[in-house]
Amino acid sequence: MQFDWKSYFIFTSKEQKGIIVLGCILTLSLLLHYLLPTTSSNQDQFSNSKNKPIAHFYFDPNLLDSIQGFRLGLSSKQMRTLYRYRAKGGRFYKKEDLFKWYGVSETQAKTLLPWVRIKAKDSVTNYKKNSHPKWERYAPVKIDINNTNASDWIQITGLPSYKVKRILTYQKWTGGFTNIQGLKKVYGITAFDFEMIYPYLKYQPMASKKLTYQTMRFEDWMSLGIFDEKAVWTILKLRKEKQGRLTWSQMVIQFDLTETEAMVLKKRTNLSH
Repeated sequence: MQFDWKSYFIFTSKEQKGIIVLGCILTLSLLLHYLLPTTSSNQDQFSNSKNKPIAHFYFDPNLLDSIQGFRLGLSSKQMRTLYRYRAKGGRFYKKEDLFKWYGVSETQAKTLLPWVRIKAKDSVTNYKKNSHPKWERYAPVKIDINNTNASDWIQITGLPSYKVKRILTYQKWTGGFTNIQGLKKVYGITAFDFEMIYPYLKYQPMASKKLTYQTMRFEDWMSLGIFDEKAVWTILKLRKEKQGRLTWSQMVIQFDLTETEAMVLKKRTNLSH
């Protein structure tokens, strides 16, 4: 049997017209590409359209934090690049060094250039030695992580509402943060989120008022952070059976609490030995 390769190149009139149309479209596309090339200025304009500055103000790129960067129209990726550069010992010595910032377009750098003010080398050295404390000078408004409502969290830190809700829920169930680093334990708060909001946070110890175990509700027991739901229901049932008479040692033994958990129970409630 002889192979007839010519049969693969026989087209109907409809198929021939389709090939001609596709060829015309391809030719036109190539012509437009060469006659109307995309300029770098157009690319810059498009890339920066999503990061328009909210406000312009004087800043030092050696001390710039994320919230200030976002207000200037810088993206999260650009700020991460800046953080890595500074962590490796990189430094801006003059305002023109802004053009060396990887990820920042020439157009964006030219817009920011008049607002750059490089501080003295000594202040930058101190900043590297005491990274977070130096940021405090650039955060005039601070919020107490244990006593702040949702609207202030959103307005001051710039966090989205769903992450603020998680922070407040975590705070409620644990009875409050014991330090600022505790925010890292909240689900959804990334390392970059923490670095961004750190300059705007402060911690004040909560009042040491003890909870009355005779009237504690389900939510109150959960807020201790040492019992799960099943254990709390058992405690409520046990309290009812014993007519409200519970002791600290009995709770420690029955629920096999660790030394740390036992101390939390003793410190946060009025249970007697």
